[in-house]
Amino acid sequence: MSRISASDSEKGRITARVPLKVQETIQRAADLTGIPLNAYIIQVVHQAALEVIDRFDMKRIVFSEQDSEWFIEQMAKPRPPNARLRQAATAYNEDYHVSPDSPTVPGTT
Repeated sequence: MSRISASDSEKGRITARVPLKVQETIQRAADLTGIPLNAYIIQVVHQAALEVIDRFDMKRIVFSEQDSEWFIEQMAKPRPPNARLRQAATAYNEDYHVSPDSPTVPGTT
């Protein structure tokens, strides 16, 4: 689990009311790991939050060997765009007034 530095100068406060059974379960887990309750909650919640953010940001995509080979093949030999993709590109270009020769994406210049 990741550790939070105790020397962080700015601190925030999180307060949560939970059912007694939930508190007892969390306390038991903290006791089993030998970590004070507050530190345990911070570590577990922080780690879970990082995992959610990573999943949302897609920073850690893990492929099986077979999927990796398939992906590399697809990147090496891309299929030509189908009718739906061409329609979507045309609609996008019309909506954002992009000329077919435009080297930039709208909003990046």
